[in-house]
Amino acid sequence: MLNLERYLEASRKVMRDFLLELGKQRGFALFKDTLFLSFLGARICYASTSPLALFTEERFKDPQKFLSFLRRLKRSGHTSIFAHSPLVVSGSVYKDKSNALARLGFKLWWSPEGDYVCLNLRHVAEVVDEEEFSQILESSLEASKSWRSFPVYVLGFDDQGHPELRLQTILGDIVDHPPEVDSYMFSSMRVTVIDVAPAQTQPFGWLAVIVEGFSRLFSHQFVRHTWLNFNQRSHRYTSVDQFVLPPSFVSGEIQAYYTEIIRQAMQAYSTLVEQGIKKEDARFLTPQGASTALIATGPYFVWQDFVHKRAQPKAQWEIRRLAQAVAQVLEKCL
Repeated sequence: MLNLERYLEASRKVMRDFLLELGKQRGFALFKDTLFLSFLGARICYASTSPLALFTEERFKDPQKFLSFLRRLKRSGHTSIFAHSPLVVSGSVYKDKSNALARLGFKLWWSPEGDYVCLNLRHVAEVVDEEEFSQILESSLEASKSWRSFPVYVLGFDDQGHPELRLQTILGDIVDHPPEVDSYMFSSMRVTVIDVAPAQTQPFGWLAVIVEGFSRLFSHQFVRHTWLNFNQRSHRYTSVDQFVLPPSFVSGEIQAYYTEIIRQAMQAYSTLVEQGIKKEDARFLTPQGASTALIATGPYFVWQDFVHKRAQPKAQWEIRRLAQAVAQVLEKCL
């Protein structure tokens, strides 16, 4: 049988040697344009605010707190968070190492001609030691400048569920004026798409798609698209506070019935929490239509695959709406 430690030891050596050589050639600010995504992916799990409001946190704005937070993630073994931050490397750098890297790297993307490879910060975090990782983080953060100019597209949906582009801007404007979360029982659907480092991530491209106001039923379907990297608001740490209203429930009698079920469930949920039951257990009482927020990242062609599979009449209405919204943005990016 394959021994886990032996496998990891072999793969780590190949990847580590490659990454350290890359750092010597290009400098260690390898993730200067994409480091912010690892922060966003990690913090979305614990926040009740809009995910884009996380940029206003002190731990994001303070360099030392920012670095300490990411180092702590590595030490705790939460390295999957770092998969959101991509890095494109040309073939002239990895030369004859492509076969070894392809066998050992999880979610390494190769251009058809083999002249470019897209890896991510997770590959780094899992093979280098803490000192080397800190050097890469510090260098990347110090050189981090252009991320504020990345294109951003904010989409909502009309009464028929068709996606509408509500705002096209740059990430810096969104960071300075993050959207607020509404306080109504039924959440409003919003999709924010960041075209990440469009000049630096070619020929792959990279989209960060932030989904708000969709249900946890939807998210169970969405995470099946395993080519993407995901993180989601956790109701282990945040309260269940909003729900999704299906279009078929909009009639007065059905909506009133649904509202009453939610009211009763939330009253029971609050009672358990007040009695000291953990939120992760109290949430068992809440309807499946609870609203959530997610971030998903990946290359353009992976998002094209998602659109192809989900922008279909037979797809569930929530995931179909997202696919149609992403399709609108891809038309602008490709």
